[in-house]
Amino acid sequence: MEEEVSQMQPLNEKQVPNSEGGYVWQVTDMNRLHRFLCFGSEGGTYYIGEKKLAFENAEALIRLIEDGKGCDVVQEIKTFSVEGRTAKQEPLLFALAVCSQCSDAKTKQAAFKAVSEVCRIPTHLFTLVQFKKDLKEGMKCGMWGRALRKAVADWYNGKNGMALALAVTKYKQRNGWSHKDLLRLSHLKPSNEGIAVVTKYITKGWKEVQEAYKEKALSAETEKLLKYLEAVERVKHTKDELEVIHLIEEYSLVREHLPTNHLKSKEVWKALLQEMPLTAMLRNLGKMIANSVLEPGSPEVSLVCERLKNEKMLKKARIHPFHVLVALETYKGERGFRGKLQWHPDKDILEALDASFYKTFKMVEPTGKRFILAVDVSGSMSQKILGSVIDASTAAAAMCMVVARTERDSHIVAFSGEMVPCPVTVDMTLPQVLEAMSTIEMGATDCALPMIWAEKTNTAADIFIVYTDNETYFGDIHPAVALRKYREKMSIPAKLIVCGMASNGFTIADPDDRGMLDICGFDAGALEVIRNFTLDLI
Repeated sequence: MEEEVSQMQPLNEKQVPNSEGGYVWQVTDMNRLHRFLCFGSEGGTYYIGEKKLAFENAEALIRLIEDGKGCDVVQEIKTFSVEGRTAKQEPLLFALAVCSQCSDAKTKQAAFKAVSEVCRIPTHLFTLVQFKKDLKEGMKCGMWGRALRKAVADWYNGKNGMALALAVTKYKQRNGWSHKDLLRLSHLKPSNEGIAVVTKYITKGWKEVQEAYKEKALSAETEKLLKYLEAVERVKHTKDELEVIHLIEEYSLVREHLPTNHLKSKEVWKALLQEMPLTAMLRNLGKMIANSVLEPGSPEVSLVCERLKNEKMLKKARIHPFHVLVALETYKGERGFRGKLQWHPDKDILEALDASFYKTFKMVEPTGKRFILAVDVSGSMSQKILGSVIDASTAAAAMCMVVARTERDSHIVAFSGEMVPCPVTVDMTLPQVLEAMSTIEMGATDCALPMIWAEKTNTAADIFIVYTDNETYFGDIHPAVALRKYREKMSIPAKLIVCGMASNGFTIADPDDRGMLDICGFDAGALEVIRNFTLDLI
């Protein structure tokens, strides 16, 4: 049992006095680096929109390199990448680019060595190279030196021919770079026949590959590779729908291999559906209904429903409840978010999506902490969340359910002008939760209320999560102060996460207090950030 400690004394040796004389957790440069890797900003704020990554977002990273800890930084980048701890890939790649262009030789070497592990798909490699180009000016250094040429060449040579063919035909170019550019600039010397075939295909085209290999005695492996590349080429040029379907089935071609005109055919979509990864399937449900691929009662509908309810598949594809929620809301909404497509949702698929939503909770690992989830029920929570079809109150309700069903020790409370009893229980379905939320009376927003309430009622919590739409004005006490008073009275080093469901650049967290975090906007990545923060990884 932790002894009672006033906030004027440190709760543990990690705490330091702040300017008011109260104690806070110190945020070290390593913590700031972790935050940067995890969400692209080293303060206590995760932004959903595109935030331009620049030196000023990564000062701690530069300081760590200057302090001789560059190799540790590269190790952290690898760990975060391999364990999938980040909400977005860009900050990792930006940090790796900085390490590869710094003046410390050991750090540079480690960074180039890490390229093949961190850049799992061509998109990552293209992004890294573009960041290196962006950093050239500021870091006053060249770019296409021997080390980068070697790292890029090793990336291509490190794969077998077939794996490389799959990667380069699916991800042809991103961020202004193509495979042709990288091969030209890296002066790649292929390490085996398979790589030689693919690199010739990229640089010279299919006709030259055919010419070069038609007379040669080939290994079975190279034979298979040439057949695959031929299929990729044929599908681009054929007008015959049956041939397209045959090529998809025979060579497991994916949507990215097909020109747009083939994607108007429902039979082609049916063929794609057979092997389609779950994430792509969730994204394309509306399109497949609009194209009459998913006719009521058809084998295609049964296939989709069966996959949506398959726990093993959901787990393997790491589908998060939030992904299913977005699909469910988009699909129910009967029209595409940005496009002109319209459809009538199929009741079996709606049912399967709802079942899938609850099955995916099992994929979320419990942290074992005590949670207080406070939902703002002020009137403005009906607005849509940035970049999605979901309104703020639906997302807040769904996220409450994720935590409440995953974590055994959690309370859900509601607040607007004051704390009100929350009629939500763990066994409710999502529509029931939304219904219950809508019965609560509206008021103004005061984000300090949950901590004040918990302090008054002596409710123990390690983590407060406040879901609000950000139209926050503070009551008599700032949330950060309310949190510190709670910590002091309860002797619990509690943390506070404020999830602003729409992003308007607010900040409530104190960036120098490790126990506070702001989330601006909401997406599936935000849940990864919450988990990392709860488990003290950032």
